[in-house]
Amino acid sequence: MPEMDNDIIPTELAIRAMRDSGYRNTAYALSELIDNSVQAKAHTVEVFCLEELVQLEQRQRRRISKIAVLDDGQGMPPQVLRLALQFGNGTHLNDRSGIGRFGMGLPNASISQGKRVDVWTWQSGPDNAIHSYLDVDEVEAGKLKQVPEPAHQAVPSEWRSRGKSFGASGTLIVWSKFDDGRQTWKGGRATLENTETLVGRMYRKFIHKGDLRIRLCAMDDSTILFDKDARVNDPLYLLSPSSTPAPFDTKPMFQRWGDDDEVYEIAAPDGKKHKVTIRASWATGETLPEDGTDRGSKDYGKHAAKNLGISIVRAGRELDLDASWTNSYDPRERWWGIEVEFPPELDEIFGVTNNKQAATLFSHMVGFDWKTEADSREEYTDYKRRLEEEGDPRVGLIDIVNYIKLILPKIRDALQDQTKGRRSGQKRHEDTSVEDRASTKFKERATGGHQTPSDSEVFDDKAKDALVDDLVKQKQYEETVAKNIADAVQRRGRKVIFVEASSDMDAFFSVEPRPGGVTEVIFNQSHPAYDFLIKTLESDTTNATDRDLVSRITNASDTIKMLFAAWARQEVEDLPGRERLRRMRQDWGRMARDFLTDGDKE
Repeated sequence: MPEMDNDIIPTELAIRAMRDSGYRNTAYALSELIDNSVQAKAHTVEVFCLEELVQLEQRQRRRISKIAVLDDGQGMPPQVLRLALQFGNGTHLNDRSGIGRFGMGLPNASISQGKRVDVWTWQSGPDNAIHSYLDVDEVEAGKLKQVPEPAHQAVPSEWRSRGKSFGASGTLIVWSKFDDGRQTWKGGRATLENTETLVGRMYRKFIHKGDLRIRLCAMDDSTILFDKDARVNDPLYLLSPSSTPAPFDTKPMFQRWGDDDEVYEIAAPDGKKHKVTIRASWATGETLPEDGTDRGSKDYGKHAAKNLGISIVRAGRELDLDASWTNSYDPRERWWGIEVEFPPELDEIFGVTNNKQAATLFSHMVGFDWKTEADSREEYTDYKRRLEEEGDPRVGLIDIVNYIKLILPKIRDALQDQTKGRRSGQKRHEDTSVEDRASTKFKERATGGHQTPSDSEVFDDKAKDALVDDLVKQKQYEETVAKNIADAVQRRGRKVIFVEASSDMDAFFSVEPRPGGVTEVIFNQSHPAYDFLIKTLESDTTNATDRDLVSRITNASDTIKMLFAAWARQEVEDLPGRERLRRMRQDWGRMARDFLTDGDKE
């Protein structure tokens, strides 16, 4: 009877499962190796993509044959190298002092991309390096059951000629034997350009301080095809220089929200308290083009669209840019940034995954509402006390989440105020618009026997100044936009304008007469109908999909019907005033018919 393999998890099955261990793409797998380099106190990390020509059906194409990561860190002695190539082992399993810890990075990241990983490491020059490896084919064939004992082997000359950071100590990791579908991008340039976007964001603090340089280089046997250093990619857009397109490559594109960072002290599982820092930012006025066009269509706006979400930072290194806190349909989302930074001692509180790509407990808090979980008579402090007694790890995150949910609407409102009157460009105030059509109807009503005192008022320079003052001080418009609106009113003889402002009133809109015979129709930005109707229909559609546009129209249609349903209920409930409301509905309907048609139907 043949001997059976009684392992709980057969080696060949385990290695296959580990190859699919959840790295989002090649750039994330590479970041695991860079983590190891930073943990080893490296100042320079070089990432190489070596290409070769391969025959694909009837033509040749460049494909990556090897990927290598070289650093000038401390290097490893033989026993540490063997540990580093073991799954679930390592020298930082219980070390909370840096960005490492979980002991899965090197082997998991490597075999997720290729079938073989070779490691050379040295502490007294690359000529005295030691070498070991993992090979998936050998493991699956049963030929390799243990990490090979490191042997003295000088770093191959092919890599010595390519690297610029060889020193007294360091490590070289080489991936090879790539199988189809494992690499996210086929070519070296595409791989490294996408890697720069990610590692420039992940290690932005290290790069900005000058503590870390990451060189990215693609080449074939004889030619360098791509060679550059990773630049800072700051989702808060406060650091410069950066990879942000001009003019914000050399100056911050955002400004801080608030005067200082918000700091909370959170207890770790051992009871010791550690600081969690929250910082926020929002776009500067300089991001608004002078010609009034949409800033989202600019190169820097497209750059910001790729950095949506809350940046979760652990020990100075970003774990994730969590987009679950954003509204994908809202163009304002690309113009704010929030960063939550915490130390490794709080990993369990935040729910840090072993591949350091997410903080799951924090991310799940996006939909948190303590009132839905509290007992019927439980107040907020009682609810928190109960969670603490029950050992619920979320208790440390509640205040942080509440703070974020407090400031985000305020930031969005500030961004909305920043763009008032600019959505269609400055020329929209001069072009024929619905305001002109409405003004024509105002004038027709006046000449048709329905004249009011305001119809004879003249919009002179004094009235113009009063309108600008009202728009700036009461409606929070930018002064340049307010002046453009007032200029257009005077030049085009407008009698009615549509503006926006936040109000505590219950009304969806209000009507205010201004000097010079101008009537303001003011949409209340604080009313839900504004979000579901006005903003939904007027928001930027530059990056909207057909599905997004259909959804907007459907939601707006539903909102209009709900508004009429609300009016109907008002009539039903107001029995004493029902006849008055009916007459008002009739009169308004008659006026609406007049305004929506090209002739007087009365």
